[in-house]
Amino acid sequence: MRKIYLFLLAVLLLPAISFPLTPQAGGATGEMHTLSWNECVRLAAQHNPVLQSALQAVAAGRAQYYGSYNGVLPSLSLTHSYTDSNTSGVGSSAGGGTTSVTTKSELWQAEGTVSMNLFNPNAWANIQSASALYRQNQANLGVSASTVLLNLYQAFTGLLYAQEEIQVNTLIRDTWKQDAQMIALRYNSGTESKGDNMHAQAQLLQAELNLVQAGRDVLIAQQNLGQVFGDDHFQAYSVTGTWATGNLSSNPNFDMLTAAHPAVQAQEAVVAQARAGLNSARSTLFPTLSVNYSKGYQDTSEFPANPYWIFSGAVNYPLFGGGLTQTYFAVSAARSTLSKAEEDLASIRLQTRSGLVSTWQGLAQARDQVKIQQAFLEAAEQRKLEYDVLYQSGLQNFEEWLLVVQDFVNSQTSFLKSEQNLILAEAQWRFAAGEPLGD
Repeated sequence: MRKIYLFLLAVLLLPAISFPLTPQAGGATGEMHTLSWNECVRLAAQHNPVLQSALQAVAAGRAQYYGSYNGVLPSLSLTHSYTDSNTSGVGSSAGGGTTSVTTKSELWQAEGTVSMNLFNPNAWANIQSASALYRQNQANLGVSASTVLLNLYQAFTGLLYAQEEIQVNTLIRDTWKQDAQMIALRYNSGTESKGDNMHAQAQLLQAELNLVQAGRDVLIAQQNLGQVFGDDHFQAYSVTGTWATGNLSSNPNFDMLTAAHPAVQAQEAVVAQARAGLNSARSTLFPTLSVNYSKGYQDTSEFPANPYWIFSGAVNYPLFGGGLTQTYFAVSAARSTLSKAEEDLASIRLQTRSGLVSTWQGLAQARDQVKIQQAFLEAAEQRKLEYDVLYQSGLQNFEEWLLVVQDFVNSQTSFLKSEQNLILAEAQWRFAAGEPLGD
């Protein structure tokens, strides 16, 4: 299990991204905080409440695991006691009768005792259980860190593309504005219909409102990024950088990735806990052996001078200590709990492997879609240039020219979306593989 600082260090060493983007305010007010990817990782690692909670759980599990060894380590106790007693009784008098006799005594005692369990199966079972819980907390930390980094991946990419969306929608608005002006000139000259002119103005209005909506999308993306940082209040963020998908293996080892996944490791720790519970239930079938050694001084003064020592050994066998059938049913319940944990582990392994295969397929499809959309965009751009010339020269009618322009606009947004989907598909793949995203 990799430590969290190594987990995050791998992310900090990410290669940087593919298409340059310019940050936009997106309508946000207040001071703008411009962040790189590494700065976002640092803020999420320091302030995300889910990650901080998992770190505290690991710290608590570590303390419990180390503390469990006290059950098999020697214990030392020191005592300094004072006893004052007064005892009354009946004695014989000199004349042959009886009389009341009072005996008064004082005793000071200073003692040190060392005790140790030489054989205690239940204590060792407790150590095994604490160790399994510690490993489970470490694996859960990996799950939490992977989830937080996935959320950061999505939020960062969402804001990055929301900023790019403003640029694309600005370009689309300018395209429709230029075309609407051209249609208006032709309408005013009597070579274009009123309906075509109105349609061009409606397209321009739609492009302008899409640009306004893109600004709202930036605000939403800023809020999502702030949520990953654990911000209690809204902050105006912009992000910078370029991003490209990493060089991933063309033939991943799904079995190895499944075995190393934090969710699988967490369930393996649950199985280990259940096995420790079974050992604990069986511990009552075995005796325990402990030894004690005491050495001290006792006398009638506060600082006693008369030494003494005591050594004792004890074998304890709690035969039917909890009832005639207590051990039988405790072992039976623990064995069933272990079987359930093993079945859950098999189920999680199957789910993890299926998720790996499906997300890998999704990543491959997303890569193909980028290539396809890029080819369509290049073709649509070339067709628009050609049809603009034909339309302006009167060799093309409005309806056919409008379809070409609309195809060019749609191709721009489709290509942008395909790039975003590719980044998110890689994020999902890395999350499914349980990796520190970007490793």
